[in-house]
Amino acid sequence: MKFEDRYARNKKTLSDKDQDKLTKSCVAIVGCGGLGGYIAEELARIGVGRLVLIDGDRLEASNLNRQIMATELSIGQWKVEAARDRLRSVNSEVQVDIIKGWFAEEKGPELFQDVDLVCDALDSLPARVALEQVCHQMKLPLVFASIAGWFGQIGVSMPGDFSVRRLFGRGEKGVESTWGNPAFTPAVLASLSVAESVKLLVGRGPALRRAWLQVDLLTMEFERFEIG
Repeated sequence: MKFEDRYARNKKTLSDKDQDKLTKSCVAIVGCGGLGGYIAEELARIGVGRLVLIDGDRLEASNLNRQIMATELSIGQWKVEAARDRLRSVNSEVQVDIIKGWFAEEKGPELFQDVDLVCDALDSLPARVALEQVCHQMKLPLVFASIAGWFGQIGVSMPGDFSVRRLFGRGEKGVESTWGNPAFTPAVLASLSVAESVKLLVGRGPALRRAWLQVDLLTMEFERFEIG
């Protein structure tokens, strides 16, 4: 089947030139849980040509409340495999490469070969800092986001910025392990991540470089902070 009008509703927001840039782009998503799953789906729907999905975990029952790739039938499946299968049904024109394993700094040059942008959807603070270091070395933009309960954070780190290290460099584990995550928080932060990612891929300046956006869905307050 052909879907000639697949991107017709993008045209009021993105030009044909923008759409062509997305089609020729590759994004790596590190972590394919609640946050990363939504990021992958939205990037596939908007037309990014190649996605690299990295995660070393399998789906379990506790993922059903918030992870878009998790269904009752997919419990026990590798998250990256479930994501690939779903994305193929959403947009078969997108190339989806999967890596069943955890991110490690020494594997960065291999993992991010021919990648244009990296999305951080990890829950380990040391791993986030290591991921930023790899992106710095490979001159790749990094869109990072984190979620916990009603709250979230998002920012953009360009090579040399080291925004993640300045924000999270002294931590060990995110507070999501204490506060948990409902269905809506990863969806909101993923959408914000994709918006910044698309701007970077088509050549527009991101709004959150050297800054981070604090999202409070309980009070519906969004506050932007500069990273000095």
